[in-house]
Amino acid sequence: MDGIDILIEQLRTSKIVDKGDYRYIINSIGEQDPPLDPKILNDCAEKLIELINLNGVNKILTAETMGVPIATAISMKTGIPLIIATKREKRTPTDVKINYVCGYEKGVLHFNSIHPGDKILMVDDLISTGGTIICMADAIKNLGATISDICVIFDKKTYGGSKRLKELGYDPKSLMDVDINKDNCIVERTV
Repeated sequence: MDGIDILIEQLRTSKIVDKGDYRYIINSIGEQDPPLDPKILNDCAEKLIELINLNGVNKILTAETMGVPIATAISMKTGIPLIIATKREKRTPTDVKINYVCGYEKGVLHFNSIHPGDKILMVDDLISTGGTIICMADAIKNLGATISDICVIFDKKTYGGSKRLKELGYDPKSLMDVDINKDNCIVERTV
């Protein structure tokens, strides 16, 4: 069984937590519950690298905290430098501040070191509403950089984020689709 299949089995038995109208999946990627098996991370990173367009990409961007493990693994495997958008102000000359709204919260993210002409790969653990990715993508375009590709481990189809991204001209890549019924996750491997 490869790491993606291990993650799928974990997701199918994951605890679901309601945060207002948002259904949150407790999983090894985001909360390390169960602890994140390196085989999951390795196999997910390798499969995502096969799916994405890395032609000319010179930076990877992810948002804290849940995108960090997979973005780090992809960075290490490709040698492409990693930028992490944080809630903490960077206080650098190139600090960019963006407001975001995701499925369960809204806030401010900061990132730096993206310049005109850069070609960015955006990586996250999942797409839900698409709010965080869309806000970061808008900021990247406003800086004169381009987005080569967007990739995530899983896509929570119920919340429509990938549909919103497609309407904006992006083609996000994911390894699996996830839906949540009353008590558990329904997971379909897409690769």
